[in-house]
Amino acid sequence: MTSATTISTRGRTTRLAAVSLLAVAMMLGACSAPPAEVEQYIADAQNQARAIEGDLQRLENQVASVPDGLQAAVTSAVASAQAATDEARGALVRASDSRDGAVESLNDAQVALEAASAEVRFVTAQAREDGIDEVADLLSRLQEQIDALRGETESAAA
Repeated sequence: MTSATTISTRGRTTRLAAVSLLAVAMMLGACSAPPAEVEQYIADAQNQARAIEGDLQRLENQVASVPDGLQAAVTSAVASAQAATDEARGALVRASDSRDGAVESLNDAQVALEAASAEVRFVTAQAREDGIDEVADLLSRLQEQIDALRGETESAAA
């Protein structure tokens, strides 16, 4: 025999499950076509990624003029920034196409960009200590661009 409490609990559980499924279905529907605001975030982030490419090229041209002790650190920071930017670009393509996993890809890209930003910040400080101001200025600009891209990908993922 079932009690009134069991029937009442079962009814609440069923309603909760139905509401949860409805919420998931609504989110999936919302993800299938990005609103204009999200599309703008994606476009801004793609422009930011292109700006980073220019900074990376300028830094690669300057690496030869950096003392050997710092050269490896600059090269590593540039490689990290390039990899994070490439990851962000891939995530942005997924987001613009509204493909499954786009939000996860954007979140992963944010983590990679944050790590690259930290490495670039560290190498910038080293370059400033060594008096290599031109490279430090380029690295500082790169770090600002990476942080801006991270913000744009965060907005696109929201």
